[in-house]
Amino acid sequence: MSTLNINPLIYRFVRYCLNRAYLEIDDSKLSADERYSLETILSIIRQAEDNWENINDVVKFISEELPKIYGEALERLPDKMVDDLFERVLNNCKELDEVKSDSKVLNAINNALESMKGIKKKFLEGSKTRIYEPSA
Repeated sequence: MSTLNINPLIYRFVRYCLNRAYLEIDDSKLSADERYSLETILSIIRQAEDNWENINDVVKFISEELPKIYGEALERLPDKMVDDLFERVLNNCKELDEVKSDSKVLNAINNALESMKGIKKKFLEGSKTRIYEPSA
């Protein structure tokens, strides 16, 4: 496949949406274990890009995988930071012309944001045996 036919969002998701969001969050108060968990979460998202061949792969990732990764991140990291990171990733993407002009991608992002709210609600209602208690 020639690079002329590839939707720019396929490579901008990580380079613009994810990396920019990561630079904007404050991770200075994280412990070494938390830093490792954050790096693991970021790596999972970055590596997913290797399997994207078209925009439908990105939409599927945003719709199906990203909310799962968000849920995993809630189990490992302070919830306010997780919310901030994932919301910034998706909101950064919404700024891109490739997203603004593609209702399928925009809908996937908006649905992922809604899905994350449900995941967060279940997390907050969940077991008190987890490592992190949600921030008040």
